[in-house]
Amino acid sequence: MQLHVIEEPTCDYCGRNDLGVCNDCNRWRPHMLINKNRAVYRYNPFLKDLITRFKYRGDYILIEALSLMIKQTFITAYSKLPKKTVLVPIPLSSKRLQNRGFNQAEAIAKCLPYPTVQLLRRTEGEKQAKKNRKQRLTMKNPFELMDQVDAELIILIDDIYTTGATIHHAAQILKENGYRNISSFTLVR
Repeated sequence: MQLHVIEEPTCDYCGRNDLGVCNDCNRWRPHMLINKNRAVYRYNPFLKDLITRFKYRGDYILIEALSLMIKQTFITAYSKLPKKTVLVPIPLSSKRLQNRGFNQAEAIAKCLPYPTVQLLRRTEGEKQAKKNRKQRLTMKNPFELMDQVDAELIILIDDIYTTGATIHHAAQILKENGYRNISSFTLVR
């Protein structure tokens, strides 16, 4: 099968399964802002095409085909959660949301058995996919806090964990506003 499920992550932080502690996490380690990230699938050319169809060509129905594995992976990775756990999908800029018609992180979050809260707003609309690794790691934080919620654990939800920049920027804003227990869950790593 062309979907490679990450069954036993070897990087404790990001959940990657092809290395020990990966190079991205070695960069983040002195300033690690999340407890861990867990992902369902390992990134490959087949998944790149699937994500492109899902995000950029409006093939929203694809998430339904993946929903059972998304839910199973989440439940396995986060088996014992505090009662006040909330999911926070990574937001799109208003322009990107208008063009796309949906937020892919929200679509993933809807597959999961916890409440979803919109805590963040994206203040910068430039596509991450157009940035190289160095640009992603050195970019200005594109998020701001919109609201407050009573939560013991926040799990950020996104489609792809590449360098960790998006997740860490979102976590930084949350930490600056008093949230201490933050993890993330992505479709792909």
